[in-house]
Amino acid sequence: MTVDQLIHQFSNSGSFGAGRLSTACNVYEKMVRDQECTIFLALAGAVVPAGMRTLIADLIRRNLIDVVVSTGANMVHDAIEALGGHHYRGHWLMDDMVLYKHHIYRIYDVLVPEEDFVKLDCKLVDIYDDIAAKSKGESLSSSMFAWELGKRLGDSGSILRAAYESHTPIFLPALRDSEFGYIHYLHARRRGFKDALVVDAFKDVREIIEICRNSERNGMIVVGGGVPRNTVQSAALATKSGLDYSLIITMDRPETGGLSGSTLEETISWGKLKAKADRVMVIGDAMIILPIIAASVIERLGDSFKRAPKRLARNR
Repeated sequence: MTVDQLIHQFSNSGSFGAGRLSTACNVYEKMVRDQECTIFLALAGAVVPAGMRTLIADLIRRNLIDVVVSTGANMVHDAIEALGGHHYRGHWLMDDMVLYKHHIYRIYDVLVPEEDFVKLDCKLVDIYDDIAAKSKGESLSSSMFAWELGKRLGDSGSILRAAYESHTPIFLPALRDSEFGYIHYLHARRRGFKDALVVDAFKDVREIIEICRNSERNGMIVVGGGVPRNTVQSAALATKSGLDYSLIITMDRPETGGLSGSTLEETISWGKLKAKADRVMVIGDAMIILPIIAASVIERLGDSFKRAPKRLARNR
């Protein structure tokens, strides 16, 4: 039985999480086959250090994702691997004092050596210097910043590199809240805080709104939620268009009022999602759910299917 055959069996029962997962595959397939739809991937949580890096890069290269909106941290971990660093499998019951003494960071059951962050800092400070010299004081949006990073990373498995080569915008609305922000401090300090790289978060707003406005239809896939999900939904609200498709993978609850667990029905009340939109919320671990959805839909599309690139990046 192939992955998609299994999903069709889930559809036959239509029950519980299996039913939601089969619906999610249908929603994503509709997005991909709709050539007039711009597909946003909102990415939160530690999915890149946990191993989803290559999958996301492949979806970008296949034009099955048109825009990425991510936490800064996920792209930090992408850059770590692009520069030769690694993530290691550990265990959630490891002794954290032992890890601390050996300069090893833990993300649940994933381990990252402090040394790889130090290497990242040293390399990116030089990259920041180069970008600042070429921008000559002009501020960059976060998508322009991500494009400049991808331009300077040679790893074909990198999300940033795949986005650069495919002209796929990557927005990092919480850029400062990541290692990228603290590397900027090192870069600026050694220049005496003069002529440093400038990233203007407000420039993102116009760029992502224009993408939404110029698209016939818009769809989003959300891993987790938080700032990335809100960025996509707010763009749809600002253009008064509303999203036509929505697929959310989360393990959060709605009762706290937090966005990551808020229902899609609640999103309709804001005008961020159309009332008749194809939509589903899958409650589960994205490390399990997203690869299954991708495998199922790619199997359905077949080898002959080609999706035209959107060429949305305006700042090249």
